[in-house]
Amino acid sequence: MLDNTEKFWEKAWIRHIETYLKSIPRAGIFISNYFKNIDSILEVAGGSCRDSRYLANSNYGLHVVGSDFDEKTLQYLQNRGDFNDKLVYSKEDAFSLTFKDNSFDLVFHNGFFVLFESDDDIYKMIREQERVSRKFIVFFVHNYENRRQVEQFFKLSKNDDLYKIRFFTRDEIFNIVKNSAIKSKNIKLLKFGGRGDIFYNRTFKRYIPNIVYPFSKYLIPRLYQLQKWKDTERICCIIELDK
Repeated sequence: MLDNTEKFWEKAWIRHIETYLKSIPRAGIFISNYFKNIDSILEVAGGSCRDSRYLANSNYGLHVVGSDFDEKTLQYLQNRGDFNDKLVYSKEDAFSLTFKDNSFDLVFHNGFFVLFESDDDIYKMIREQERVSRKFIVFFVHNYENRRQVEQFFKLSKNDDLYKIRFFTRDEIFNIVKNSAIKSKNIKLLKFGGRGDIFYNRTFKRYIPNIVYPFSKYLIPRLYQLQKWKDTERICCIIELDK
C-alpha cells in the first residue's frame, strides 16, 4: 500500500503536480453538473487542488477551499502567480479539520480513500467530513470491477509507488458508509471516468474536429452513466446528509 507520509507526498508532487494541473478537472466538472444550489465547497486531500481550483474559478460567487496536509505543495500552488485564482488554500489534517461544524455545503475528495487499507481510518474521516458539511459528502474511488485498470496499476506500481492503491467494489462503498455511523438521507453511486472522456479533446485522430466539444462539460458526466461498470474508471459516492 502507498506511503502516506508527508515526506513521500512532497517528493511525489514534485514529479507529478504540473501534469495534474494540466489535466482536465473531471471531478470538478462532474460536481458542477450535479450540484446547482451549493454556496460553499471544501476539497479534502486536494494535492494539486485541480478540481477545487476549477470550481472556484469557474463559478461566480462560490466559496471554495482546497486543502491538503502537505504545506509545501500548497505554497507551490499559491506562488504560481495564476491570475484570477479565487481558491482559498488551507493546510489540513483529514482526521481533524480546523473548520467549525457545518462550515460547507459540500465536502469532496478525489482518489483519497484509495490510500487507506484500514476501514477504521476511513470511518473516522467520513465522520469528520460529516461534521463540517451541511448537506453533502462526495468522494471518488477507483473501481475494482474494471479489471483492466487494476492490472494496469499493478504494472505501473512496480516503478512508481503512486500507483500502489486500493480498489473498491460498490458493495464495499455502501458498507463503509453504513458502518461509519454517519446520518444520511440517501447514498447514491454514480459512474465516473471512461471512454466518453475522449470527447474532452478538441480533435480526434488525424485532426478530425470534435463537433460536440463545446458541450463536453455537460455531455460527458451523463455519458458515463450509459457505460458498463466494468468499463468505468471510478465510483462516485454521493452522500446526502440528514441534518
